[in-house]
Amino acid sequence: MSEGAASEDAPSPESSPPLKGLLAAALEALHTRLELAGIELEIYLINLARTLVWAMAAIVCALLSLAFGIVALIAALWDSHRVLGLVAGGLTFALLCAACAYIGARIFRRGRGILGGSLEQLDRDQRRASRP
Repeated sequence: MSEGAASEDAPSPESSPPLKGLLAAALEALHTRLELAGIELEIYLINLARTLVWAMAAIVCALLSLAFGIVALIAALWDSHRVLGLVAGGLTFALLCAACAYIGARIFRRGRGILGGSLEQLDRDQRRASRP
């Protein structure tokens, strides 16, 4: 075998470094995106927990204040219009329930999903990579 045949079988040193560089860049980009996704997920979960705690506290306080107000209304109207006081209290709680359900559904539909920023960044990377 001649030297020409041996050199054709072995990969040339010039073609290997660009492939290694491309692979290294791809792995580095993937590593960065995974770190970003992890940080974004952590921030999302912390904000969700904080929001849930404060929302539950607000709901409990509102319901307790309404309950005491309705008890006071029923006590005041007990001799003359006790059924009106009970119906007004029940309707108040029903309206509060409907309002909370509406607001919660609207926030849920409008909210940004988990890893939304990471997915946007990956889309930008894909568009950048597809450009000639």
